[in-house]
Amino acid sequence: MAAKALSMEQLKDILRLKNDGFSIKAIVRHTGLARNTVRKYLSALNSAGIDKEGISVRNKDLVIAYNNDTTSFKGHRYNLLKEHFCYEEIELTKTGVTRQLLWLEYKEQYPDGYNYSQYCFRFNEYLRHKEVVMHLEHNAAETIMIDFAGKKLSYTDTSSGEVIECHVFVAVLPYSGLIFCKAVHSQKT
Repeated sequence: MAAKALSMEQLKDILRLKNDGFSIKAIVRHTGLARNTVRKYLSALNSAGIDKEGISVRNKDLVIAYNNDTTSFKGHRYNLLKEHFCYEEIELTKTGVTRQLLWLEYKEQYPDGYNYSQYCFRFNEYLRHKEVVMHLEHNAAETIMIDFAGKKLSYTDTSSGEVIECHVFVAVLPYSGLIFCKAVHSQKT
């Protein structure tokens, strides 16, 4: 997973310790951050000319250090992925379309794109900011939810060898989460 950006307080702490004469190793011990992270931010502050100014530096001036940041949602590759997510959101509503299938299409378009685990992680983040979720309270034995699930299934009659299509009836008691499923010949049953 990609690194998270430091808070302004952590960045000020790194700058204060550096100005107090602490070595990078001592700053790492004091802050608990990785050595390369401390080096990266000190380098960004140094190149911006902020390293000698001390604690009186405003947050607005420290924003320059974030320009080199490689946090998880930056970059051209992610922008291409977000465009793909707009398409994917519509495609996932279709029957038989999976994330794996959409990821394979994405990798064909962008061979240097994200691998499957990051693709799914970023898609979940994308959906988390778009979907509206509501918690429903249910009382015991008051509500039952019923529907026929998915595509038609089929089975083979062993005596005749005939393939018989069937529908799957599903009922759920939402309070307890108990599920009842049964294959039926038609939805008129």
